[in-house]
Amino acid sequence: MDEMTVKALAKINIGLDVTGVREDGYHLVRMIMQTIHMYDLVTVTKSAEAGITMKSNAKYLPTNDDNLCVKAAKLLAEEFDLKDGTQIRLSKRIPVAAGMAGGSSDAAAVLYGMNQIHGLGLSKKQLMERGVRADVPYCLLRGTALAEVIGEELTELPPMMRCPVLIAKPPISVSTKYVYEHLDAIENPKHPDIDAMIADITVGDLHALGSHMGNIL
Repeated sequence: MDEMTVKALAKINIGLDVTGVREDGYHLVRMIMQTIHMYDLVTVTKSAEAGITMKSNAKYLPTNDDNLCVKAAKLLAEEFDLKDGTQIRLSKRIPVAAGMAGGSSDAAAVLYGMNQIHGLGLSKKQLMERGVRADVPYCLLRGTALAEVIGEELTELPPMMRCPVLIAKPPISVSTKYVYEHLDAIENPKHPDIDAMIADITVGDLHALGSHMGNIL
């Protein structure tokens, strides 16, 4: 196999709470994440020419070392001393700066695709351990999961009830850093009940889940 196209699924947060701030400045979170059937298409191709190259239909995205896809590809290429190169083609569909893990899911797709075309033999768990940032391991895991600490501690949950989801993304972008800095300025923010949401998902009660849903950000 010299080429593979992978659907990089978007995710939404069923619930998100921030429970504190570590000494290093990272915020402690508890969030329930769910993949949805919205996706980018990532094609990974083995090349006779060494190195990593990337192209995308989204002209506003970097295709150099600033892109998580390139970072993910270089991580595996260097670790396994790959002699063949890798070409990445990204067809972008997931809105950017929307909290939907588009960049992380693309990077996860690159890790998965490279593992297949280069025959690296890594398990899903081993790929997750090589995630280049917090959401990447989840994007390899997929499904319904509780993420804790700074998002890297994952616990699989029972599958979310099937239901239609409407995504509304206004034509603005706000950095995650900016959001967290201003969250710290809010006195006594209302915290969502993550445990109640987990209980609702466990028994399959969509209406109860709707009444408990919340995102502190």
